[in-house]
Amino acid sequence: MSSPRRRVLVALLATILAALTVPGLPAHAADKNPDLTVSIQSLSPSRLAPGSTVTMTGTVTNHDAHAWTNVQAYLVTPTVPFTTRAQVEDAIDNGDAYTGRRVVDAGTFDDLGDLAPKQTLRFTVKVPYAQLRINGAEGVYPVGVQILGTDTGGERSNDAIARATTFLPLVSGGHPRVAASIVWPFLMPNRRGYDGHYVDATGLLRDVSAGGQLRNLLDLASSTDGKASTALIDPALLVGVDDVAHGRRLAEGVKLTPEQKAEAQRFLDDLLAFARRQGCWVLGFDRPDVLALSQNPDVDGPLTSAVERATSSALTTFQLYGRRVSWPTMHGVTSGLLRDLRGSGDSPVIVTSDALPGWDRRQGSIVQYATPSGPMPLLVTDVLDAGVPGQDSVTTLRQRILSEAALATLQREIDPKSRADAVTMVDPRWNPGPRWAVGRLSTAFEAPFTSATSLDSVLTRPLTTYSGKVAPATDRPISRAQLKAAASIVARGSALSSVIPQSDEVDDALAQDVASVLGIRWRTNSAAGTTIARKLAREAGAELGKIKIKAPDSVTLSSSKGGFPITIRNGTDEAIRVGVSLESSNPALTVPDVKPVDIGAGERRTLTVDIDLGRQNTTSLTAHLVSTDGKAIGTPDEFNVRSSKIGVVLWVAMGVAALLVLAALVRRFSRRRTRSRVASERPADDDD
Repeated sequence: MSSPRRRVLVALLATILAALTVPGLPAHAADKNPDLTVSIQSLSPSRLAPGSTVTMTGTVTNHDAHAWTNVQAYLVTPTVPFTTRAQVEDAIDNGDAYTGRRVVDAGTFDDLGDLAPKQTLRFTVKVPYAQLRINGAEGVYPVGVQILGTDTGGERSNDAIARATTFLPLVSGGHPRVAASIVWPFLMPNRRGYDGHYVDATGLLRDVSAGGQLRNLLDLASSTDGKASTALIDPALLVGVDDVAHGRRLAEGVKLTPEQKAEAQRFLDDLLAFARRQGCWVLGFDRPDVLALSQNPDVDGPLTSAVERATSSALTTFQLYGRRVSWPTMHGVTSGLLRDLRGSGDSPVIVTSDALPGWDRRQGSIVQYATPSGPMPLLVTDVLDAGVPGQDSVTTLRQRILSEAALATLQREIDPKSRADAVTMVDPRWNPGPRWAVGRLSTAFEAPFTSATSLDSVLTRPLTTYSGKVAPATDRPISRAQLKAAASIVARGSALSSVIPQSDEVDDALAQDVASVLGIRWRTNSAAGTTIARKLAREAGAELGKIKIKAPDSVTLSSSKGGFPITIRNGTDEAIRVGVSLESSNPALTVPDVKPVDIGAGERRTLTVDIDLGRQNTTSLTAHLVSTDGKAIGTPDEFNVRSSKIGVVLWVAMGVAALLVLAALVRRFSRRRTRSRVASERPADDDD
């Protein structure tokens, strides 16, 4: 640690220790593990300035089974600010008491009274600038609230029973502006189960309806500065909400009212409008486990193609365009994975700062990473207030952006080559709630040191190169068994679609089936994912098995040439186009293929196959159904064909015999006529 930083932290620690000494209070409480949560709901001003009064409001909720009495809320802040990101990280690592001095002046804290189990109380603390007793230096001041209370034993500790922290920047004008941007992830929170239906369609509906998590997140995102927002869309969410809006893939017994369906449709329309207006980045369908695909190259190709088709078809359906992006898990990034994801070079990969041990804020949130196939952009996510106590709120998000920008602009004053910025990604699971003031978040982009910028704008600027190592992956991806089962879906499904002339819808549905069992969601439930993948593969095979070919058990030709019937039966719900390929057990014999024919859904058709055995007396034939591109389909049928050349001799013999019989008859008739004539010419006897 550098000497100036050490002096700052030592001074800060001394201030904290001095502030935490309150005479007459015990050093411990009977309840050593209080369970309360605090949320900061508002903070003004958003940027600290001399003469201002810091006002913080929020809520405290008691999750204990007992009450807390004489509850009080105090504002806490240190005397000196943080001026670098490293100081913030060091302070957080050293414990959550780093927020500094508790302001105990009369009128600056809030008496909340008693807090019953499961009860929530609101607090308001106001502290004039002078009573903060800060040194006024430029930087970022941690500011928080500490909750004190008396337990059931009547003991009251000087230690806070709950706390929350955010940051308050103090930066004067004249500093360079830095790019500030928010990424809003919208991921599919639900999945399809063993029966093909959504496992919790009502839960998905609840998320997108008024007051739901996704609805609240979208409303907040839509209220912010359009120049600073980028939507990160999972196409599976679009498909899922559309299914709910139209009553598709719902489990038996799930009935939605027209009003509920309209609510889902409204969310879908609003999300698409937001994504088109703000610009969006698009994930692979259902956020696939790219690490698992990278580690299994023998099945990667067809599975990645299926995910790509599912993604593209969804974007086409909903008329949405966006930059493609990959998002591995926090500890699921490797150099090999980045190499495999490089693609054309313009598709970013989202990684955490933990994945790039050598990354520094001065390099910017988007850096260029060199792979054997060329450079690629990485979006590095790094949360300033990760690990601080308290629940996230719209206010803490705003303060995070402002404080990140303040530290970045101060760094640029010292280091003009710094590319530090204030790009922030929102937690996709975060629920901002329905009650927040419109425009509260947008004030983060009105500061004199921030510049509202979209991610695409940041990406098109010159990027610094990250040349450090990539941390080894520690995550365990989905199993190889699940990947192979998904590959079976592709193989069997592609064979089926190859005989369907208008197969786009079939192919799109197949691709969605494949992508739905490749998501990172299955890491925690691999057994279920593998079971579902195998079921989908069986179903694809069963559908293919409905197309059958039937030949006679045996065929006897009266000569070396002849014909015989073959029947094709289409038991599927789709019209198909198939041909017949015949293979002979005798390599000297070639049987021409039957050209493809169209067969309607549920219909059968009998074809006549002509064959010339030549000098062969018999052969075994195998009849295959084939697609228009020559791919074998379904189960073949085997039978024997023989030529009855004895029949020819028989016909000749019969002809000869007939001639002989005819000759014999002619001869007998001739003899009889001769005898009759001789008798008539002989002279009569006297007796006559």
